[in-house]
Amino acid sequence: MFDNILEASTRVLEKVSFEKFTTNRVAEAAGISIGSLYQYFPNKQSILIELERIAIDKMTENIEILLFEENHTSQDRLFKVIEYFLITDSALYDNPFTANTEYSMQINKIKESLDFFLKSNKFIDEVSDDFLADYIVMLIGGIGSRLGKRNDIKDLDPYIEITFNSVMLSINTYQDK
Repeated sequence: MFDNILEASTRVLEKVSFEKFTTNRVAEAAGISIGSLYQYFPNKQSILIELERIAIDKMTENIEILLFEENHTSQDRLFKVIEYFLITDSALYDNPFTANTEYSMQINKIKESLDFFLKSNKFIDEVSDDFLADYIVMLIGGIGSRLGKRNDIKDLDPYIEITFNSVMLSINTYQDK
């Protein structure tokens, strides 16, 4: 029933905005009574927090897959990670009800993976601290946050390109220090 409620919640969110998202709509979409829904989720915010937790876990998993996929050059993989992160992270800011409860923990996991990626692909030496990975994640996260709060931006491609170029400049500058 738990998964059924989450799947129904996703279907509801595909049709209505967060403001019109209600537990009644979810219960109806799940084909259950509102009382049954409340046995699993006490309110709409708890549903949204669970959906966000799942999305953040999936984002982290996909970023790690993209970082270590061997079919592409390391720069192509880094570009794909930035692209995926900006698209996914900016979408998280559409949700005004959640508290990003696990977000910082998952961001640390992404930072650790990125640090390992940078070292294993010789962008930085093995003894470097994690400053560059931390900086890159903060940069991308900040841009994702700003993009997510803007309703007037329809095409993320220029922002992805600018962010990738900024990251590569940061890596090159860090290498030259």
